[in-house]
Amino acid sequence: MEDFKNAVMAVCIVSAGVCMIENMVSGTKLKSQMKLLLNLTVASVLIASFTKGGISFELPAFPSYDAEEYSYSVYSEELCRQTAENVSGILLEHLSAAGINCSKIETEVNISDDNSIFISKVTISADDFGKAAEIIRNSIGSDTEVINGDY
Repeated sequence: MEDFKNAVMAVCIVSAGVCMIENMVSGTKLKSQMKLLLNLTVASVLIASFTKGGISFELPAFPSYDAEEYSYSVYSEELCRQTAENVSGILLEHLSAAGINCSKIETEVNISDDNSIFISKVTISADDFGKAAEIIRNSIGSDTEVINGDY
């Protein structure tokens, strides 16, 4: 009796889910394909319920990880990458405004624990390296290392 009760409850839950999904896709081009998939889902739940566990679905074991640490490291890496890209774009605009042709600019950005941004190194390939380096140092600080990327 308990098995029958569980089977009825599973069918009711799946049917309610199917109804909600059908209402969401009722006006789309994929209505008939979605209806077929949902009917197959209901059929598989019915069959699985009455075979008394004869069919078993097992998910593979996934290694555990610390989601908070992972997301923070991904966030930090993306923040550094995006900041470097933005700074490079601004420096390129400054160099173009000064009439210096720059074919390559790479910025190395470090973000400290207190979220301060420090631009430690800029690598450029420019027509006039000396003038470009001076403009970069005036823009972001005299202690920034500017490296000629042509060598």
